[in-house]
Amino acid sequence: MANFIIRDARTSEKDIIVALWHSLMQEHCAIDPRFQVAEDAVKKYSRHLHEMIRTKNGRVLVAEVRESGLLVGFIMGEIQPRPPISLPGIYGFISDLYVCPECRRHGIARSLFLEMSRWFQSRKANAIELYAAETNPDAVAFWHSMGLKPFLRLHRLDLT
Repeated sequence: MANFIIRDARTSEKDIIVALWHSLMQEHCAIDPRFQVAEDAVKKYSRHLHEMIRTKNGRVLVAEVRESGLLVGFIMGEIQPRPPISLPGIYGFISDLYVCPECRRHGIARSLFLEMSRWFQSRKANAIELYAAETNPDAVAFWHSMGLKPFLRLHRLDLT
């Protein structure tokens, strides 16, 4: 599976990437039902994806199988300013990373992350941040292998 390329997403691929995102959310929901999405989530994510492809402070990368042109993964990231109470600067935020289950463990997620990291560095980001579901041990292990360390822990109490 080393025969893939990492490249910028095209707006014409929006529906394919939204389908990949939907698979990501279904996997998360199977692990933890609190990841259930709203009825209009696909529509809203599609608009958000379109904006992230077009904005200068966001980037969406895809993993494409060289022979077939099939998209098998994606990563979405953006440059964000630090809050006013923090030291000045900007950081890279990764909101989504997904690789189709049958294509995992072939270096695709690593390649997507490394290319996004290079872009963050070129934009002068001083850190990379993301949320990883603690109920997804594979995701936690992947991010740890990429050098990310826990910083804050989100705690939650469901009231309904």
